[in-house]
Amino acid sequence: MTQALRSLSITKSEQAFRDASKAFESLNLSSGLTLKQIVSAVEEIRGRRIRIKATDRLLDTAICGLWVPGRRQEWVFHPPTPWELQRQQFILHELAHMVLGHDANSAARVLLIEGLQSLSPELVRRALMRTEFRTVEEATAEYLADLMAEALRGTPTEPGAFEEVFG
Repeated sequence: MTQALRSLSITKSEQAFRDASKAFESLNLSSGLTLKQIVSAVEEIRGRRIRIKATDRLLDTAICGLWVPGRRQEWVFHPPTPWELQRQQFILHELAHMVLGHDANSAARVLLIEGLQSLSPELVRRALMRTEFRTVEEATAEYLADLMAEALRGTPTEPGAFEEVFG
């Protein structure tokens, strides 16, 4: 990798982290935080109810989360998992996209969602499910999800470090 390319990658990564940190600070989350409180904070920002559902349709895929924005409510779908920390990360990543307003960047996505009923399941899957984490948008969402997860781990009601869970 050339120095110019390496420099560009670092700059994008640093920008993604800065944007995520700024978004996290704007949430003004209190101490003693729970996942439910984060969901409520995002619902307030978005002005819509957020529904979260595990679905077997995401099992055995590279997809760990799907956010479907809507006018009245938003949906977050994730594959079932026996591990609460993994479930939280799936959800937090999609909530991060909401906080960052990533749906506002794509008018086509909104039109696609409104016409979902008439589209093939494969087209919907390809259009809405993110499996690529090399984009700045995905990196920013993952950084923000990590910051929210760290805030959750700092509370007595949520599982934290490996040692706290497994002794």
